[in-house]
Amino acid sequence: MFSSDLDRVQHPIATRSWGVILGSFIMVTVAAALVSAKTVPFLFGATVASFLVAAALRGRLRQAMPRRGPVFWHLAVFLLYAAASATWGAEPGPALLVISLAVLVALSSLVLPQFIAEETRPNLLHMGEGLWVGFIVAMIYLVVEIATDQSIKIWLYNMIGFRPGDLAPENYFTWSGSKLIFISREDLARNMSPLTLFLWPSVLAMLGTLSRFWRTGLAVGAVVIAGTLVMLNTHATSKLAFIAGLAAFACAHLALRLTGRLMAIGWICACLAVLPLALLAHRFDLHNASWLEATARHRIIIWNYTAEQVFKAPWFGVGARTTYVLGPRLELEITTPPDEAFQRTLSTHSHSIYLQTWFELGLFGATLLTLLGLSILQAIRSLAVSLQPFAYATFACAMLMAASSFGMWQIWFVSMFGLCAVLFELGATAVLKRNGSP
Repeated sequence: MFSSDLDRVQHPIATRSWGVILGSFIMVTVAAALVSAKTVPFLFGATVASFLVAAALRGRLRQAMPRRGPVFWHLAVFLLYAAASATWGAEPGPALLVISLAVLVALSSLVLPQFIAEETRPNLLHMGEGLWVGFIVAMIYLVVEIATDQSIKIWLYNMIGFRPGDLAPENYFTWSGSKLIFISREDLARNMSPLTLFLWPSVLAMLGTLSRFWRTGLAVGAVVIAGTLVMLNTHATSKLAFIAGLAAFACAHLALRLTGRLMAIGWICACLAVLPLALLAHRFDLHNASWLEATARHRIIIWNYTAEQVFKAPWFGVGARTTYVLGPRLELEITTPPDEAFQRTLSTHSHSIYLQTWFELGLFGATLLTLLGLSILQAIRSLAVSLQPFAYATFACAMLMAASSFGMWQIWFVSMFGLCAVLFELGATAVLKRNGSP
């Protein structure tokens, strides 16, 4: 990576070698996350380690102590309560392990932005380039995969030597003898989550590192291509998240203060009104609505049953990660009514972080989650005005992704949100320092 904004005389490579190294880690992490979302925890960990090593060698390790502002304290209290709830959950050991990993992700998402804020402009150029180059490379990969029915993945799996039964879920894969010949597009659904979340940080990185001639065109092109990829995929939650991000971005440009208020109202409703809404959706027979996709109708049944179970422990919940244990057990005991096409179940998670919080952590946990989100929105309002539309767009994407997607204790999912915060800080800092801010 070599930025056109720099020349070798004024900025010799030795003065920005750490920018090149860290930018390379970021590029690989972002690209790999979009190719295989389950790699996020490992590559995010490697990126964190690279920043810590760089800080230690440059005498900046003191910056590894997170600043204790409102977001820090609300996040700390939420995770501390989740850890305490594990003691009355079904399996305290595994729950405490995954919460410990979530704590590491949270600390990383708070500490890395502090390192980034102190970087020089030349180093930021290389790191920002690493972000958007990795994003573009991964989008090219996804375009090829969708256009060729995942020919790259089929070739790779056959080269590795996978056989029937080695890959899950099995119904996504079609074999001819021992040779893989087809993969369902459903297998790409998980890729859409990081694509949607990392879009706006990548756009910021383009605006902060590219010349005026290139940055607007490439940024608009990235939004269009990412949106096309999301809409061509089967992951409905990513479609809603992408649309919500665009709407928040446009609304923020028209009425910034109103957007902040609407986001706060939306967050409060998502955290606290999800319980009655889950019950009402089932009462209105939406699980039998032909105009809804099958996955949406199934989730309405899961949400309704989960909401009914909340009332057994409404104040403090049944304990963190208990859904993963109770779900499979209850599937053996639950009788599904004849008018429901899908099995009534908790599943292994509620397909909604807000509802899973209610079930596992109760009203107390849902209140803490509400306050955490509001503290993040307060932090967004303290950003430079030019950055707030991008921040609201990113927050809207994350809020929708949490509403109807994966489980709150899936560490790759948790890591994706943490990495998103770090990447946003990188893009925002690149823009600020391009504009002359300290």
